[in-house]
Amino acid sequence: MEKQYYLHRISHEANVSYTLMRNGYLTLGWGEFSETDILDTVRNDDRNEFDKLFTDKGFKLSKSRWSMWIFGKMNVGDLVVVPLYDGLFSVFEVEEQAQSIQTLEDKMKTFKGEWNNHKYIWDNHRICDSDDNSRIVDLGFCIKVKPKIIGKPRDHATSPLISRMKIRNTNANITDIKDSVDMVIDKKEEAVSLYQVTMDKLENTLLNDIQNIIGDREFEQLIRWYLVKCGATFTKIPAKNEAGKEDGADADIVAEFENLKYIVYIQAKHHKKETSSWAVKQIKRYKEQMSDDNSEYTYASWVITSAEEFSKEAKAEAADEGNEDKGRKNKVRLIDGKEFARMLLDIGLLNLDQAFDKNLKKN
Repeated sequence: MEKQYYLHRISHEANVSYTLMRNGYLTLGWGEFSETDILDTVRNDDRNEFDKLFTDKGFKLSKSRWSMWIFGKMNVGDLVVVPLYDGLFSVFEVEEQAQSIQTLEDKMKTFKGEWNNHKYIWDNHRICDSDDNSRIVDLGFCIKVKPKIIGKPRDHATSPLISRMKIRNTNANITDIKDSVDMVIDKKEEAVSLYQVTMDKLENTLLNDIQNIIGDREFEQLIRWYLVKCGATFTKIPAKNEAGKEDGADADIVAEFENLKYIVYIQAKHHKKETSSWAVKQIKRYKEQMSDDNSEYTYASWVITSAEEFSKEAKAEAADEGNEDKGRKNKVRLIDGKEFARMLLDIGLLNLDQAFDKNLKKN
């Protein structure tokens, strides 16, 4: 069978998945299926039985289930591109087909989390966080891999691969751009993307200006302007004494995308160097207190900072789901200064000064 190329994200349960990656395993969620034979249905191309296993477990047949199908299709010799935090990526070669996470129990009896340094153990064949009330970690499957490239900056990739790494799916077959992956592995030069080289220079200049020319309030207005440019139908900067908030909950910008039935809560931090976990805690609490579980809307929470990076504690807090209710997600998207500068450049700077117009319409 011809070698296939895949993209696969490991941000789910990142404290564990990053540790396992460094030990030679890529992981996938769906822990409820770790004791089933669902991987056999994938290898047998039995979509009817595959769907039946989902419905038997009480899951809706959502698009997200195909992440397991793609994971199960990865074969020995296939290449997997893994986008990482901090603008990096790695490429791995598959050494064994996907298997239940339970196969690691005898190989890694205990280990430490990547950022929170929690001790993880096994209980009833599931990984548990012994430093967090024995919380069950939602990982169900793993694939043994060996590295081809480790922690390479994305400016070492061609434009097609850079674009593909922006997709939000858990994974995807990217064999159609296999030449871009092979080029990254084989190429000796540093950067191979004119777009990326140019944008690196521009984003550094823009970030410096954001840090040194505007203040906290203008930074909030700039984020709001960006969301309007992205198509937000309504935006607001909530009052600091907004009713209903307690225990440090706070959001600096709220944006609604009516057509998508999507609401984003954002905590903005006009910092330099590093942003701590407090911002993540503020926005998580705000989302918990202000979201309506019975609404038709999907709610997301972001932290956007002008700082160069987030602390390890912030990354751990953002990655921790901390909610055992099936289907509920409590992750926070972290956007550092360079990424936000890139987002502004990608959307276009025409009429940028309108961000600070007091008469900017509340769409």
